[in-house]
Amino acid sequence: MTPWPPDIAVLIPAYKSAALLRGVLPRVMKYVPERCICVVDDASNDGTSLVCGGYGITCLSHGSNCGKGAALATGFRYLATNDTRWIVTMDADGQHAPEDLPKFVAASRKTPPPGICIGTRTMKSAVMPPERILSNLITSRILSLLCGIRIIDSQSGYRLYSMELLKRIDISFNRFEMESEIIMKAAFLGYPVTFTGIQTLYLRGPSHISHIADTVRWAIAVVCIRLRRNRIIQRQ
Repeated sequence: MTPWPPDIAVLIPAYKSAALLRGVLPRVMKYVPERCICVVDDASNDGTSLVCGGYGITCLSHGSNCGKGAALATGFRYLATNDTRWIVTMDADGQHAPEDLPKFVAASRKTPPPGICIGTRTMKSAVMPPERILSNLITSRILSLLCGIRIIDSQSGYRLYSMELLKRIDISFNRFEMESEIIMKAAFLGYPVTFTGIQTLYLRGPSHISHIADTVRWAIAVVCIRLRRNRIIQRQ
């Protein structure tokens, strides 16, 4: 197997996922050395830091629950202080297959390099609940219209981010809408937003998403970002 590039880090935001991480982290470590993995514990109080410590993996902890976007932002800031040029984000719940990690490595080596490469899933009811498919199709369509480019899978958290892009933008949102915020700002600034196919793994279990509240929050966020488009471009 090709050695993992030292300029690519894997970032895993976690909330009450200690038990799941015990299964996820060894699988990730088949591809990625522990020094290139960072977990951000969003005030889980479930021993997440102990699980990470057992594998020699860096774990950053929030004192209070701040949201997935805030957890990612904490990881971005931490990784920006070393030689990391790319960050692959993946969820802690096992729905992102580590076997797909080499696809993001390949994406980082393409010319021109992407600002973001999003892992796209198969939208079929046999592998994903119909309501999630509908939600993804609607949000992806709205983002496509707001960005002026085609967004295939707006809700996938399995992504490759360019550190160059992350250093150029200000992140304003702390929860799930933050991932759409970065897509929009990348598009506004002319960074390529690309896609790579990944396995579709949907594990039924407790969700930390409040569907109505998060949908309303997402809609308000993307409209606000679109209204600030010219200001975002001019600031650069």
